[in-house]
Amino acid sequence: MLPYLMKQLSLVLTIVISSVILSGCTKKDIPVTQLPPATGKCKTEEVAIEGYGDKGKRLANCFVEYPGEPSRQDKSYYILEDLCGQFTKEFIGNALGKPIVKTQGPQAASLFNCTYYINETEKIFMNLEYLTIANQKKGYTEMGRTTAEDPKIPMRNLIVYKENNIELIFLVLADDKFISIRPPSGDAMSKDEFISFVAAIATEIKSYK
Repeated sequence: MLPYLMKQLSLVLTIVISSVILSGCTKKDIPVTQLPPATGKCKTEEVAIEGYGDKGKRLANCFVEYPGEPSRQDKSYYILEDLCGQFTKEFIGNALGKPIVKTQGPQAASLFNCTYYINETEKIFMNLEYLTIANQKKGYTEMGRTTAEDPKIPMRNLIVYKENNIELIFLVLADDKFISIRPPSGDAMSKDEFISFVAAIATEIKSYK
């Protein structure tokens, strides 16, 4: 009886050890959709843009410059209405220091905005407007907001504070053209982190109009 039990015990141990070894050697497949998109430099190259005959140019910082308009009298790049197409999620991710998981364009053809999701709930909202920045400052001041310009942002800017929190930051492209950026809700970013993020964007587009 004893030899039989010893034989059975030996067989059980052999099966357990083999299972452990095989499980350690098995490759675990991770769905690609669960991996966060990469940030970093992009390849500088021409890229096709839907609705345009000419190609755009993807820069090393992942910003995409759209084809220029022949009527322009200067060599400056003029930011156009398709924010998601120009300010790619890789570009925004580089400025943020973490990947953007997805973007969402405007809900109406008359709006020029892009929403950048840090995760499924936290998002950064960017909007392009052709309005006078002076009226924006006046309007927010009349609403009881505090406004200021921050020298850490290397282009003309206007920060709107609601109590002690940043409501939005304007990056001023001209007296009647600006981009406004709203921070995510909650505690996803501190004030200093958000200003540093906007400053990183401004560093790359400060020569644009």
